[in-house]
Amino acid sequence: MQADDRALPTVLAASGPQRFGLAEVYAAIAAVSFFVARFLPVLSLPYECPFRALTGHPCATCGMTHAFVYLAHLRVADAFRYSPLGTLIAAGAWAFAALDLFRVAAGWPLPFMAPRKVARWLWVGAAALLVNWGYLFWHGPGP
Repeated sequence: MQADDRALPTVLAASGPQRFGLAEVYAAIAAVSFFVARFLPVLSLPYECPFRALTGHPCATCGMTHAFVYLAHLRVADAFRYSPLGTLIAAGAWAFAALDLFRVAAGWPLPFMAPRKVARWLWVGAAALLVNWGYLFWHGPGP
């Protein structure tokens, strides 16, 4: 364990358990994304990916709006066809929002993750984004 890994829990312990913070901001954004994807006609908005318009190829996040909308309408297969990573991000974000609401209602403190683990998860996320981009290049987003 590095010195910076030990310092943060000591600081948190001195100030008491934190029950509300940045996690709730992310949970609120995730909840809003569900309601927008479910109840607003975002797919009918006139928008074209600038990267795709310039290069003719999908960007790393192409199809994610479709994935969010289709998953919000429980069309899981369609969501995966547009963007497998987008589908997983949407499901994870919405599950996080629900679990965080439960955590706040139960009065539990925010969980702590060591900075080294955060860095590892960032590398996993970057790798997943590259794999998703490869899928989109190979299959193209959507049907």
